[in-house]
Amino acid sequence: MKYAVLIVAALICTPAAAQKGYKAAKAASDVGYQSSVAADGRVTIVYTGAKGAKPDDVAKFAMLRAAELTQDAGKEWFAVIKAETRDLAAGGSDLRDKTGPSFSTGTGASASMGSASQAGSPPGVADAAVPNGPTTGGFGGGDVPYQVLERWRPSQSAQTTVVIQMGSGDQATFPGLNVQPTIYAAADVIEQIRGKRK
Repeated sequence: MKYAVLIVAALICTPAAAQKGYKAAKAASDVGYQSSVAADGRVTIVYTGAKGAKPDDVAKFAMLRAAELTQDAGKEWFAVIKAETRDLAAGGSDLRDKTGPSFSTGTGASASMGSASQAGSPPGVADAAVPNGPTTGGFGGGDVPYQVLERWRPSQSAQTTVVIQMGSGDQATFPGLNVQPTIYAAADVIEQIRGKRK
């Protein structure tokens, strides 16, 4: 009983970001954040979310990392020079990549389960057992019906890339920009996302 109370207390006291998988990525394709500094001092932060993560959460984690790096550098604020959130297809881009090595498309030597007239037929058009009927999608021969291929989407994960420039005080210049970027106080961003001020 004491252990259950301690575990619940630890979860309640843990910052929200830590509970949802906010972490450093070990490799470029891993979930988490990575950062690099350019020759001009600007920092690029990339946060890749887990499969099914909401793009808003992924963007918040990128902003949280920007705020942490700003405070670690002894600066007060960061300006967002560029920000982009995009969807990444996780895994292969084709249904055949998801079905294993025994999958048959019905167009080749391995498609010998159906009739000879079926080979080379458009997906979902012909089946050896049903004249001019839909195929059975790999089990019993034939292609995946086109209705399935039209609805199938690869697993998605979101990735946010943020380029920032750090600074302190009231004066700032942003070389190469025609428009003033949005500036965020690092402590405020951390407080809003994590729920605590550093």
